[in-house]
Amino acid sequence: MRIWFLSFALLLGCSTVKETATLSKSINIDVEELKLENGLVALIVRNSKLPIFSIQTFYNVGSKNEVPGITGASHLLEHMMFKGAKKYGKNKIDFIIEGSGGSTNAYTTNDMTVYYENMPSSELEQILDIEADRMENLLLDNEDFNKERDVVLEERKMRYENSPKGQIYIEMMSAIFKGTPYGRSVIGEIQDIKNVSRDQMYQYFKRFYAPNNAKIILVGDIDITKAKDLIKEKFGKISSSPTVEKAHKELKESDFIPNWKESQIISRKGESPNPLFMLGFTTYKSGHPKGYGLDVLASIIGSGKSASLVKQYVLIEKPIASSIYASHQSLEKTGFFSVGGELIKGINLKEFRDDLVKKLISFCETEITAKNIQKVKNNYLALLYSGLDTNSGLAGFLGERQVVFGDWRFYKSELDIFDKVSEQEVKGLCRETFSRPSVLVSVWNKNK
Repeated sequence: MRIWFLSFALLLGCSTVKETATLSKSINIDVEELKLENGLVALIVRNSKLPIFSIQTFYNVGSKNEVPGITGASHLLEHMMFKGAKKYGKNKIDFIIEGSGGSTNAYTTNDMTVYYENMPSSELEQILDIEADRMENLLLDNEDFNKERDVVLEERKMRYENSPKGQIYIEMMSAIFKGTPYGRSVIGEIQDIKNVSRDQMYQYFKRFYAPNNAKIILVGDIDITKAKDLIKEKFGKISSSPTVEKAHKELKESDFIPNWKESQIISRKGESPNPLFMLGFTTYKSGHPKGYGLDVLASIIGSGKSASLVKQYVLIEKPIASSIYASHQSLEKTGFFSVGGELIKGINLKEFRDDLVKKLISFCETEITAKNIQKVKNNYLALLYSGLDTNSGLAGFLGERQVVFGDWRFYKSELDIFDKVSEQEVKGLCRETFSRPSVLVSVWNKNK
């Protein structure tokens, strides 16, 4: 989902909201912006409710930036960033952060890599010092590099090869985005993880881990003037990357158009005792106006016990599926709509696919109502109010929009688009999406 901005009404103390339109006028996030000469962008929000802060460092690099031979480089670097730098040496970073009463972690996606810490307010200077040290002087120690390579190989095995749900996801991504950067695993291909060299990783690091490819988001009980001075002091002298802008420009929109035209069924042998399935349709990139209507569509037909798919396939006298869902996922360059779940044994896959597509198209006329759309909007509000009333939630929200759209203020446009999603629009998107060619992936221990 992308409608995260709605929850900021709570953070900003808005009065009772009767319509989503009033949110567009009342939300006003007080963000202090800082841009250094080397290209680093920092966004700072003061929240003095508790003596803590959250800092998130976004690097605009993910699996989409990799090439065959070094797939998984972004994810492996995520691991190595915790193994020490010039000033804060081997295994010191976690020790310092946890010893100060804080927590730290990171994640890598197709589009970005993010490092985050939640800390007591007194630790701001040291955290900024740590982040600057590993941005400029990552050790990439050979011994640690080889050990972490083995850790990543085990992680891949656990998440994909030994996990039916992980296996079906990676198979879907590989098939639906065949021939594009999104068709590659975020963790990386096994042979690439085994063979990538420390020198290759260092060159990748120097290209993408630079101030002109980073955004620092700081939210919490901090002095804004002091924070700005510290960011200038710690990061101001770090050199920008001379090649990162070229690397981003080399990724053309056409590179993300899948090279398949006809529907296909892919069966893979896995550990699932019952057939797992995922049906996928290509859609639109993050920020595209049609994506918001598809988010609403996914919730109407596939979210909750009253969802259309659940009533048609699970809550019937002779169930066809034990579970079923719908989801819409937008990536920076494209997106996909999926319907997935677990089938009852003995179901013919092709017959099920044909029936499922037929029912999905019928939903366009029977399930998309103004009442159902408003229910989804209300559910989003309730969920997002409760989910993002934190420093880390606000930091993540600002950072993602700053990286993907180049401006954290993009949420205002998102709110306007979401508010205008109508019955006719969702019906039209439903017909358009489910009339396209699809990919059906199945994982089952009986598949050959």
